[in-house]
Amino acid sequence: MPEFKSIGIIGIGLIGGSLALDFKKKKIAEKILGYSRKKETMEKAVKNEVIDEYCEKPEELIKEVDFLVLATPVNVMDEYFKLIKKINPQILFTDVASVKKIVHEKVKNIIGENSNYVGSHPISGSEKSGIDYIKEKLFENKTVVITLTEKTNMIAKEKIEKMWQILGSRIIEMNPEEHDKILGFTSHLPHFLVYALLSAGHNYENFSKIFFGSGFLDTTRIGKSNAKIWAEIFLYNKKNLLFWIKRFEKEMKKLKQLIEKNDKKNLEKYLMKSKNFREGLE
Repeated sequence: MPEFKSIGIIGIGLIGGSLALDFKKKKIAEKILGYSRKKETMEKAVKNEVIDEYCEKPEELIKEVDFLVLATPVNVMDEYFKLIKKINPQILFTDVASVKKIVHEKVKNIIGENSNYVGSHPISGSEKSGIDYIKEKLFENKTVVITLTEKTNMIAKEKIEKMWQILGSRIIEMNPEEHDKILGFTSHLPHFLVYALLSAGHNYENFSKIFFGSGFLDTTRIGKSNAKIWAEIFLYNKKNLLFWIKRFEKEMKKLKQLIEKNDKKNLEKYLMKSKNFREGLE
């Protein structure tokens, strides 16, 4: 028996579309509805059997479904929260944003403290975006962070966690502040460094003579990510990102000094320590 009568997804890109596809494959709901700002995206989603139906307006979707996923940029969420407040303030809903404190604050300020919102962040995806890159089983064996506050409805939390578990995801629970601090290091700082690295090469006066090996290309793959979305993430998580940038600058200074001093012994120790840390992550 399906977990839900109907699920609505606003934002049918890589994450939202992949969720819809897995919802259908796992038969989590009797019907999957979708909404996108671009009609051609919605038509493509129906044609490719990613969703069952689409709604011309988001308010139509919010009114009809009993579970809602927001897979949109954070800067457009306010309008959907206002519609939820107006149409169905008790609807069960989650989001998939990679910053969480700001989303929790928006929900609290617009809908109120007693909503059935539970924050989700699937640690999966790609540097590519859009409906053309949706992937079946994208969330299988991946970590999903569930963000909770003192006001989180525990019944709603259990339903959201069960949904992710059906998709094969591993669940970690934490508060939104802790999530944003950790992701500032594990995701946002790496993107920041890659963008800066690419800019350093691109601005080199003899750029046309540079050639690239697989190590460089592998390291900078995430530099192909959506620039608009990442500019937003950097600014929404500004405090935590700047904290990690400062720590990185200290480490870069240490490493630079070892090279300047030709201190091979301590340079090897430094590199070995980092190597061991990376191997431990496996």
